[in-house]
Amino acid sequence: MLRVVVLVALIGCSADDPVAENSPDAQVGQADRELPPQGHSPLKAWLADGHYKSWACEEAPHPARPPGAHGTNRICSNAVLSSSLGGEYPVGAASVKELWQNGRVTGFAVGRKTTDGWYWYEAYGDNVIADGVHRALCDNCHAGAPRDNVFTHVR
Repeated sequence: MLRVVVLVALIGCSADDPVAENSPDAQVGQADRELPPQGHSPLKAWLADGHYKSWACEEAPHPARPPGAHGTNRICSNAVLSSSLGGEYPVGAASVKELWQNGRVTGFAVGRKTTDGWYWYEAYGDNVIADGVHRALCDNCHAGAPRDNVFTHVR
């Protein structure tokens, strides 16, 4: 009888339970939400699934801040970027910038810190502007950011 009660208790673990939180499935799911993949096809699907929307996000779209080149946008930062307090951002820091036009999202710009540097992605549907680490177009502009290639850090 005691074994049955223990088994039922384990089956009934909630997502707040440390055992459930540390399960391999929970860790993979959380990693999938917190770290955008690299490459147009997987990133396009990840963005369409809206994983970044659970991150720290600006409340509403706004005109680009100088020297911004992305037009009207809204930025979201993952927990790694959002919680970083100084110096270079750690590997795994990421942000997603929704690119707005005529009241709707028409594209995305993504930055992700990797061991090789910053991975940059910008696309409007299948029109890819940048997709890779050390894209000159992105590196040249982001080199002027106040901290480690990041202009806006959403908390």
